Amino acid sequence: MTSKIPAFSVILLLILKNSIYLRAEDDKPPYKVVLDKLVKEKEAEHIVKTDLTFDKVDSEVLVNGQMEQLVDLDNNYKSLIIIHHADEPEGEYKKIMTLPKKGICELMQKQYKNYFYESLKEHANAPDPDACPIVKETYVIKDYPLDSSKMQKFLRPGYYRIEGFLYHNDQDVLKYSIYAHVDET
Repeated sequence: MTSKIPAFSVILLLILKNSIYLRAEDDKPPYKVVLDKLVKEKEAEHIVKTDLTFDKVDSEVLVNGQMEQLVDLDNNYKSLIIIHHADEPEGEYKKIMTLPKKGICELMQKQYKNYFYESLKEHANAPDPDACPIVKETYVIKDYPLDSSKMQKFLRPGYYRIEGFLYHNDQDVLKYSIYAHVDET
């Protein structure tokens, strides 16, 4: 199955996969993150245009497509991420974490650099995490596998709603919600 996924949501999903933030014991069984759906609630096509897909192949998801970034992004652009969890798919989602609003360059230099860049650069003309601003460019990604092995200590079964906001000059210009669930493997 193939579905169109905006680039900002890929960043949100990768952050989710690398930091579902409730620690558990070191001996817990392995888990995997499964994307269920994306809801694009507010778009910002004057900032970025995307044509990305998640291609589900067996138990793996491959990201393909491109993102046309139309402006340079610096710390005047900020992200805010709120993570909710429910035990059942139709259950009540409870907020479990709010990641503080931070500049895009800071996000790139920390989460992106620490968790994604090394594997992503093999599949994309990925931006350098230490460069700020992130210059306008068309980024292409091919067969990038989403892998939840790095964050096993943070995962727990259940259903997640991750709300991601992009702010510019303290005004929210973009919002995506990603729904995913975590299964035991």
